[in-house]
Amino acid sequence: MDNPIVIKDTNTYSIFLDKTKSIYSVILKEDNPYNEKEFEEFLLYYKNTWEYIRENKLKYHQLINLAINGDNNNELPLDAYIKLIKNITETNDILNSNCHSICILTSGSTKWKTAYELATKLWKPAKQRPLLFTEDSKHMEAFFLTHKLMPQLDTLSEWVECEDGGYVRKNM
Repeated sequence: MDNPIVIKDTNTYSIFLDKTKSIYSVILKEDNPYNEKEFEEFLLYYKNTWEYIRENKLKYHQLINLAINGDNNNELPLDAYIKLIKNITETNDILNSNCHSICILTSGSTKWKTAYELATKLWKPAKQRPLLFTEDSKHMEAFFLTHKLMPQLDTLSEWVECEDGGYVRKNM
């Protein structure tokens, strides 16, 4: 990654922007027991970074890399899930206007996808960005290349609208 802008770097997680590739990355580095203060700080940095992206009229892909071994099996308490859903709800409009697509990269992609599907049964936004759960970074790269918000300078003849509200480049 070329000169990423580090937003926040702790022992547990890192948040940074790669301006060259337009990727907003969140990397979970350790599976620690739940700490309410740290979790709330993380949510604040996450939301404020999306606010910055919106205010500066930027567009980024979102990479969430759960790069942990998962042996500790630390789970979030119910109130933390509620805070997480509240944060996602509050940033959903920003995601729809400033996020090309979202990829969750994890060694347990099936587990996380199942958890996501359960959560969306409880709260399903009317509009959301394309989302991929994968264990392979090559799948993430291909997904990011093909799922973008409609570019302002390209002609419509080069892009096709997707069911999810985004646009993908036509195969030529």
